[in-house]
Amino acid sequence: MMVEPMAKMEVTTEKCIEPAGLDTLESLYDKYYERIYAYCVHRLFCRAVAEDVTSQVFLSVAERFDRFNGQTEQEFSSWIFAIAVNQCNSYLRKTLRRRKIFEKFQTDTANRHQAELSETGSDWPQVYAAIARLKEVEQTIITLRFFEELSYEQIATIINKREVSVRVILHRGLKKLRQTLNADFGDVI
Repeated sequence: MMVEPMAKMEVTTEKCIEPAGLDTLESLYDKYYERIYAYCVHRLFCRAVAEDVTSQVFLSVAERFDRFNGQTEQEFSSWIFAIAVNQCNSYLRKTLRRRKIFEKFQTDTANRHQAELSETGSDWPQVYAAIARLKEVEQTIITLRFFEELSYEQIATIINKREVSVRVILHRGLKKLRQTLNADFGDVI
């Protein structure tokens, strides 16, 4: 795996995040890998791409760890999620295949789970497709709020906006999402 050598790197910096109990890159990796990976999967809808982007996040953390100014776990959490948001956004901007990723996700999911979806009534592929039509910042906020269950304060720190702005963007994004889903399924939401 690409990030494994990074996890074994020695840190020669004096900085540590003692209040959070996280003093090495290895412990930070162990504590945050699953959460960052889950965020990337929710944003990118493709596990292979999410693994690559998650690796990039931790490589960036390793490169910038000595410049981290925070002292608490919450500050580190906000910092690493901000890096993850930026890496996901960068990936999506760089690739012209964004629509193809979402279309492939929808097609693959629909083909694999057609019978299962009919039985359970699950409409997740359509929900993900509707989220994909939102603005980048709306996608980010919805993902961080509902999939990663972060507070408005944490999201505001991550995307460098005021908390009230995060709430407004989320409200507008959910309204657009509701309209899109109602147009696709009728007025059920």
